[in-house]
This record gives sequence, C-alpha cells and structure tokens, in this order.
Amino acid sequence: MFRLHCNKCYHLRTHEPTLAFHLSRCHHIICANCLERSAKDQKKCPLCSAPLQTIPIDRSMPSGMAQYFEDPNRFLKLYQKISKFQSDQRTSDNLGFWRQMQQQHDMELQLEGYNKIESQLNQQIKLEKQRIAELRRYLAHNEQAAPSSSSQGSSVNELRGTWSNQKRCPRPCTPSVTTTTDNSMSDETKENFFLDTSI
Repeated sequence: MFRLHCNKCYHLRTHEPTLAFHLSRCHHIICANCLERSAKDQKKCPLCSAPLQTIPIDRSMPSGMAQYFEDPNRFLKLYQKISKFQSDQRTSDNLGFWRQMQQQHDMELQLEGYNKIESQLNQQIKLEKQRIAELRRYLAHNEQAAPSSSSQGSSVNELRGTWSNQKRCPRPCTPSVTTTTDNSMSDETKENFFLDTSI
C-alpha cells in the first residue's frame, strides 16, 4: 500500500487528516487546496490538463474505485482462487466429455455384437424352416403310403397298383434328426455381447 498524498503539492494526508482528497477520472489524487485552485482556472487536471472530474476519497466512494486503495495481494489471492476454480471446471468438463465418448464407443461395440447375433439367429431360423418343410413332406409321404384299416382286405391287384404308384413317386429323403440350432458365438461376438459399458 502507498502513502496517500496529493500528486500536485505532495501533501500527505497523515499530516492533515481533515484535509479532503479527491480522485480524478484521469487517476490523479488531488488535495482540496489544489482542486480549488484548478477549479478557478479552466477546470482541468493540474497534472495532465484533462477535463477535471473527481470524486472524494472517503468511505462513501464506489467499491470499484475504492479497490484502487486496497492491498493488491488480496486481489492476487482472489484471482488465484478464481483461476483454480475455473481450471477445475474446465478439467471436469473435459473429463465428462471423454467419458461420454468412451461410453458411446462401448455402445457401438455392443451394437455390433447384437447385429452379429441377430444375423446368426436369422440364419438358424432359415435352416429350421427348411428342416420343418422336409419333415412335413416326409410325414405326408408316409401317411399316403400307409394302408388304412378299411383297405386291409383289398385285393392284391389294388395293393400292386398302390405299390406301383409309390415307385413312380420317389420317397422323400429322411430328414436329419440333428437340430440346426447353434448357440455358439465367436469370441469377438461374446466380447461385444458381454461388454461392460460402465466407466
């Protein structure tokens, strides 16, 4: 902190506490005596000749102007706290953005795994439909080939006719008894399917 004095006559306020001092708009401190002499002339600052506009230096002066007379170390510490606070907020914002990007990447991998599983399931459904169609053809052929209870006493000629018709109609291949269901997944698909998206 500096000693409050008039920039024109260098009179210290401590030497005459009752003497009023003023702060000009051009940032000069002028005592009441020098201000009165300047006001009698052209109302210009006695130091730089700028248009003279002043406010008294007392407790009623605006806080923005009163800060000029306070210890700058206090503002330095305040600005350090403000700078640290804003830096922490920027770091938090960047961290949140990075986590969102990681989460989006994990979700994309999981979606890719789901798409592969869907493709495998659709292929299995297609194979099962083909197998069901083969079973239906096989059953329909056997139902036609099996003699009914009412036709057991038919003549040999009728049976021969039936057999001859069967020879002309080829018997469908016996469907495979193994199922086409395959729940196995590739290692990459398993990894994407069970991917933990938590951060």
